[in-house]
Amino acid sequence: MTIGYVAIHCDTGREVYVYERIVDTSHVKDASIVMGLYDIMCKIEVSSTKELEDTVMKIRKISHVQTTMTLLVL
Repeated sequence: MTIGYVAIHCDTGREVYVYERIVDTSHVKDASIVMGLYDIMCKIEVSSTKELEDTVMKIRKISHVQTTMTLLVL
């Protein structure tokens, strides 16, 4: 199993909009709106790094997502 955490920076005031779409994304096991440099943190569990990449790309295509940072669990 491959696990990754994704930090997401959104347009100001659009955090809830993005969060609602992230929690409906397949392979996202947990997500939270947070304070700090990033606005949302989510945990992704998949069977391969390719699936992780595909899931992150789906997240990056959500309207109002500005940037992401992916952390791969070793």
